[in-house]
Amino acid sequence: MNILIIGSEGFIGRTLTDLLIKASHTITGFDLKQGEHSKGKYVFISGDIMDKSGLEKAMEGIECVINLAAKHHDFGISREGFFEINEKGTDNILQAMVNKQIKKLVFFSSVAVYGEVKGCSSEATPVNPANDYGESKLAAERLIGKWYTEDNSRQALIIRPAVVFGPYNYANMYKLIDTIYKRRYISVGKGDNIKSACYVENLAAACVFLIARMQAGVAVYNYSDYEHLKSNDFINIIYACLGRQRSGIRIPLAPVLVVTSVIDLLARITKINFHITSNRIKKFNAQTWHGSDKVREEGFTPEVTLKEGLSRMVEWYLKDNK
Repeated sequence: MNILIIGSEGFIGRTLTDLLIKASHTITGFDLKQGEHSKGKYVFISGDIMDKSGLEKAMEGIECVINLAAKHHDFGISREGFFEINEKGTDNILQAMVNKQIKKLVFFSSVAVYGEVKGCSSEATPVNPANDYGESKLAAERLIGKWYTEDNSRQALIIRPAVVFGPYNYANMYKLIDTIYKRRYISVGKGDNIKSACYVENLAAACVFLIARMQAGVAVYNYSDYEHLKSNDFINIIYACLGRQRSGIRIPLAPVLVVTSVIDLLARITKINFHITSNRIKKFNAQTWHGSDKVREEGFTPEVTLKEGLSRMVEWYLKDNK
């Protein structure tokens, strides 16, 4: 199948393109700038999802579109910025697909659409996003639902991943490993909260598995890796991978949040993205438990455990920082 991957040069995109090529699909990449990883592997088109004509040109001869493009950082993005890319950008893609008569779409959403959930979420859990990012992703999902109702032969796959990590990712998991490696990590809070996550190769493999089984309609799948680990488990595994002993010192959460609120103020004034903020500490101590039984019940089995995935990321981190 001829597949256009929008956001092909990003963290998830580089792994997903490799697996799709291995599965005998023909790939066209579409992103702002080509990465070194992809050169010589597939046709690449430089473009912006806000450029409707550019999207249509990229969709010539395409049978399926995968949308990985998103605004998702937790610092320095306005509400308008989230909706501009995540909602309006998706609308542009859908309009281009209508004009080019393409009926297959894979959209990478997020478990952020659930908001704060007691217990473990599933695809049946009511959506109630708690931040601008989650709201913008949900708005995009609703556009896809409308796109399908206009032609019931269309096929849409919506994947809602938990936190994604792995080599070549420089987001929160990288920052956590970096903080521990540089001996700057201090245990805050009890650490007994579940933190669902997924290793990038498993997420990409699940996507390839589901693409092969697409049917008319809008199908929604969570993705997280099992077993679900607590934040303490992640910390302990990283320390073990680094061959270090973890300190038993632990600081209560409340006073740390008071101190880091000052850092938040400095961040707003200076526009500096500090590694430690009250928001990141709150997020790390919050329970984010998201199940993905549905894809497993349909036959998908991930190959990499969370522990092995973390080990691979730490190994890459050490090489990347030599």
